[in-house]
Amino acid sequence: MNAEKKTASETLLRDVITQLCAIAGTCHPDLAGALAALDEAARDGQSDTRLRQASTTLSELTARGRQRARPEGPLTPVARAGAADGDTTTLIQGVLRNLAIPTSLESLARDIRQALDRNGGSAPKRDLVNQTLHLMAEAKAHGEQRHRELQDFLKATVGRLIQLENAVTNVQTAARSDGEELARSRKVRQAQFIQLRSITAETDDLEQLKEFIGERIDQLQGHLQQQDEAGDEKQRRLEQTLIELGTQVSQLSAETVTLRSRLDVTTEEALRDPLTGAYNRLAYERRAALEVARWRSDNGKLSMVMCDIDHFKRINDTFGHAAGDKVLKEVVRLLQEQLRSSDFVARYGGEEFVILLNGAAEDSALQIAEKLRRTVKAAPFRSRGERVPVTISCGVGTFGGEDTLEAVFDRTDAALYAAKTQGRDRCVPSVSKAA
Repeated sequence: MNAEKKTASETLLRDVITQLCAIAGTCHPDLAGALAALDEAARDGQSDTRLRQASTTLSELTARGRQRARPEGPLTPVARAGAADGDTTTLIQGVLRNLAIPTSLESLARDIRQALDRNGGSAPKRDLVNQTLHLMAEAKAHGEQRHRELQDFLKATVGRLIQLENAVTNVQTAARSDGEELARSRKVRQAQFIQLRSITAETDDLEQLKEFIGERIDQLQGHLQQQDEAGDEKQRRLEQTLIELGTQVSQLSAETVTLRSRLDVTTEEALRDPLTGAYNRLAYERRAALEVARWRSDNGKLSMVMCDIDHFKRINDTFGHAAGDKVLKEVVRLLQEQLRSSDFVARYGGEEFVILLNGAAEDSALQIAEKLRRTVKAAPFRSRGERVPVTISCGVGTFGGEDTLEAVFDRTDAALYAAKTQGRDRCVPSVSKAA
């Protein structure tokens, strides 16, 4: 009896092993080979040695997997949470930096940014992540709505164009028909005149000739009357068709202007920073590509300036985020006032700005950057009647030789970093590639 119980237990355990192998295989594909060997050994009820070997192999593979997954240093629960939270913060910041945020959602994005600033390096709350997901969903819905509106308009426009094409075809067909009718009428009249000349030449009977001419004149008069009536009707139809065509063209023109205006607004929204009104990073990338292409083709001069507001977080913490937003707007206004119409300035991200100076060599670019720095420093920034000290640091880079946009950007960014580390409130030229 005990032997029977033992045999039943072993059978049950082998069945359980088989089921567990199937489950584990779906979760850990890298262990599929070892699990399959274990499963096969479990099904072989006669070989305990084979089962032990398969179990040992699986244990070794599992241990090696745990060893690879273990970080180099032990992480406490707090450290693990901090690492995860840091990744989450970086992810949210990346979303806010690269997501095309509609104007209607900018207040939500600003709230998220301010919450991240308040938390500093600490973990964002769960509701902050949910707010970011909500922002992404709403921005996506906004874009899809704009896309649907554009599709609907284009479908309606295509329908109107088809109607216009049909109307024009009808007019052309009517004109062709009128031409063919006139040609037939002309042939009939020519035949009648030929017949009239022939009869006039061949007969001396005035009564017969008079009767024949009278019949032909009556026929000709009736034919001309029919033509006049048909022509008047066709003319009325043609005029009505032309009126309808004009109306449709006017409607299509007005709707096209409306669409162009909406597209211009949408494009401008996509390229502008909602807070400051400056161009955004997407606009910079487009403009920079054009400026570099122009620089290469013209063999001219092109420089880049990167500006960063010094101690901007301190401004937010001391005077509040409303004051920080005001500083950003005012700095943009000052930069735009001091730059030429041919220059380009964009808010690259946070409190950092990038400027493209077309036609400026390194010396000129450095002078322009210094003028911008002095202008910002001298501006009377105030919040609630209190003076807010605001300065900027600048890095200056110039295109030359076989430079790429990425290379000059990196050099200019490094120059900006040098300006910050050297004490801020200064402009530093980049080190050229040749140096």
